[in-house]
Amino acid sequence: MSTHDYLRNPHAEGYLSVDHKELYFRRFGDGDDVMLALHGGPGMPHDYLLPLSRHESDDLSVVLYDQFGVGRSSRPAPGDFDGYTIEAYREEVEAVRRELDPDRFLVYGQSWGGMLALEYAIKYGEKLSGLVLANTLADTASAYRSMRNHAEDLPSERLDVIEEHEADRAYDAPAYLDALDDVYRSHVCRLEEYPRAVEHTLENVNTDVYGLMWGPNEYVLTETARLRGWDVRDELGRIDVPTLVLTGTHDEIDPEIAVGIDDRLPDSRLVEFDSSSHMPFWEQPEEHYGTVETYLTERLE
Repeated sequence: MSTHDYLRNPHAEGYLSVDHKELYFRRFGDGDDVMLALHGGPGMPHDYLLPLSRHESDDLSVVLYDQFGVGRSSRPAPGDFDGYTIEAYREEVEAVRRELDPDRFLVYGQSWGGMLALEYAIKYGEKLSGLVLANTLADTASAYRSMRNHAEDLPSERLDVIEEHEADRAYDAPAYLDALDDVYRSHVCRLEEYPRAVEHTLENVNTDVYGLMWGPNEYVLTETARLRGWDVRDELGRIDVPTLVLTGTHDEIDPEIAVGIDDRLPDSRLVEFDSSSHMPFWEQPEEHYGTVETYLTERLE
């Protein structure tokens, strides 16, 4: 299905008013049970997650939304970046849940959204009927090493371009972005042509929030990044909701990281998509759909 096909399906859209913020959302389905999708980044609009809308049914609504400061949602006052923390975003998820007031509540967190989902599950696990952790991490250091290694595996002439521009902090230089595109094509989305929803997300990243919390891109983790020392691996044993862990063989976040998460969770199942990288819902859509749909059926039967 194309981006247009997903958006052509009946859905509601508007704004959720939570904690004095207006958060843009799309809701597919009218079910009283809700699966809330948490997008990546931080700072990447939710559009690339549109394939998740296929899981809507008479009983289950799928809600996609832009987090604070992202996409069509409210932005902070100029110079006020206090809301760009993982703790603030975790509390935002709980505020969204209260506003939606579902019968049963499930979370699908992808990449940074998976980090956020873990934070939510650790504090608010009793609110959850299901948890999907897709292409994500439980500590910053391991994931950064994985992503940086993929950049450093490029041919020497491409790596030289990257290192020269990073030394000059020229992160927006066309030659630098072109070299990084080689990594994206191998380890973020392996489709020959990006779907329009993926393009839209990549074109509209809020670099303020991404830069504060991680760096100029995933391959550069700054010394002052707010997520630099984040690590919840020792807390995963507290999550007792049955969890589906997803990864791709070619993911920029190495599948071994997903294995580590799965090993530490008390009740989980790991699925690896062998022809995918960071976006199996686009790269292997039918396999991804079937895997998630089976899990949802088990959790909501």
